[in-house]
Amino acid sequence: MPLLAPVLAAVLASGVTTVERPEASAAVPTSDAPTFEGKFHFSGGQKERDRVAEAVEEAVQALLPFLHDLARKRLSAANTIPETVTMTMKGDELELRYGNLEPMRAPLDGSVRYWHNHEGARVKIKLEQRGNTLVQTTWNSGGRRIMRWTLGEDGKHLRLHSTMSSPQLPVSIDYRLSFRQ
Repeated sequence: MPLLAPVLAAVLASGVTTVERPEASAAVPTSDAPTFEGKFHFSGGQKERDRVAEAVEEAVQALLPFLHDLARKRLSAANTIPETVTMTMKGDELELRYGNLEPMRAPLDGSVRYWHNHEGARVKIKLEQRGNTLVQTTWNSGGRRIMRWTLGEDGKHLRLHSTMSSPQLPVSIDYRLSFRQ
């Protein structure tokens, strides 16, 4: 039973998932880099919604059967697709807002800031712009999520590659989403 405690703790932990520290800051935006600003709407349709559900289910099935229902509920809530994502520069910080959730704010140089997730847990966040890609890393003691936002050349389309990992999850939750202005 002692071996099950960490797995159960991970399932019960907050939705943002590593004890690992994110890699060191590697980039600072240049003047010719695109700006990640605007209100973007989810445009991936049912196919992308199904893929998120499949990714969650793959992680759930890798756990012990008695954890499945609870894990499915918690991981599904932590991977809800926002209908809108709003990005706004406020001074030297980018503000990200997912639907009506509390906005995240951090500079694009990889400096660490704190934010409270949808469950109220305190989470570390850092943002780094690397050309037309914005790398958003959030982590706490339960794990980490890396979200790579790539802006299309037209500045109107946004692609997301999300990876949620945790030492207690045998399988990472990995999926891609599409948004457009």
